[in-house]
Amino acid sequence: MEDIGDEIAIKTLRKIFLKKPQTTLGVDHIIFLNTNQGIASVCYEAKKEMCHSGGIVQGGFITGWIDAVMALACMAKCGTDVLVLTLEIKISFLNSAKIGKLISTGKVIKNTKTTAFL
Repeated sequence: MEDIGDEIAIKTLRKIFLKKPQTTLGVDHIIFLNTNQGIASVCYEAKKEMCHSGGIVQGGFITGWIDAVMALACMAKCGTDVLVLTLEIKISFLNSAKIGKLISTGKVIKNTKTTAFL
């Protein structure tokens, strides 16, 4: 399910992404990358030590996953030499996340020379 339109970019993105701090956050693997549309999906492994009461994953980890996959999607679309910084992030938790594998997906909706919206 991987976009093979730009195999070199995808290989570079994997090399950049599959190391710390992502491994510290519990990255399992990249599921999908599309360099044309700026889409990325990543599988994370939520562990017991990431949870608070009731085995629910702490929201800071979830926010970190979302932030990281948004940066990956932006680099997929705009290039690996682009420095991606988050200007603003707002998360509304609609349900709880439990221990196990979880998927986070980011998609570039619009991008200009200096700003991207995901």
